Amino acid sequence: MKYKIILAACALMLPYGAWGQAELKEPASRLPGMAVPEPPRFSRYYFILGGGAAIPFGGHWGDTDAGFKPSPAITAAGAKKANEMLSYGLEASCLTGHKSRSVPEMKLRIVSFTPFLRASYQGSGKTYYGMLGAGIYSWTQPAFSAGGADHASDSGSSFGVNMGGGVVYPLWDGLQLGLDLRWHHIFTMRGENFDVRSADNLVPSVFCVYGF
Repeated sequence: MKYKIILAACALMLPYGAWGQAELKEPASRLPGMAVPEPPRFSRYYFILGGGAAIPFGGHWGDTDAGFKPSPAITAAGAKKANEMLSYGLEASCLTGHKSRSVPEMKLRIVSFTPFLRASYQGSGKTYYGMLGAGIYSWTQPAFSAGGADHASDSGSSFGVNMGGGVVYPLWDGLQLGLDLRWHHIFTMRGENFDVRSADNLVPSVFCVYGF
């Protein structure tokens, strides 16, 4: 009789035991007092502001005796993400002054506006990317005096392309810090006082990104 009572009690407890196990199988995010982790932030738009150096290389433009010296470079861009991988936008850059090595009084400023396409992927907490851009590069040469002669100002524009890549590190909220290395090619660079045919610059830079 005693064993029958024990078996009956166990049979009555089985549903409650199964119910308890089902409750334990609930995800941790549903348990009282447990914080639900937020999904990674996806910024649909982002702005970039950066600075670096434009270093001439190759041909007459990059000649270490008769070419042009490096120039500070300032860059600003705005873009929209199509998805987690692809984005597109417009970049504006200003090279504040490439001084001639053979005629120190002559200086060239270059401003460019280039639409771009960027592909990126995330790994180990960082974002790696590659990008391709193309657009208009405009140069200006202020008036100067050299060798006892006055030279008038000059300007011109040419089509150009750029490509490169870099890495972006998260800081906080929508702010990030990035490193970029880019090659810029300007197809035509000639004026009244100079003719370097084409120009190539290697531009390393540091930039900040804000996404929203």
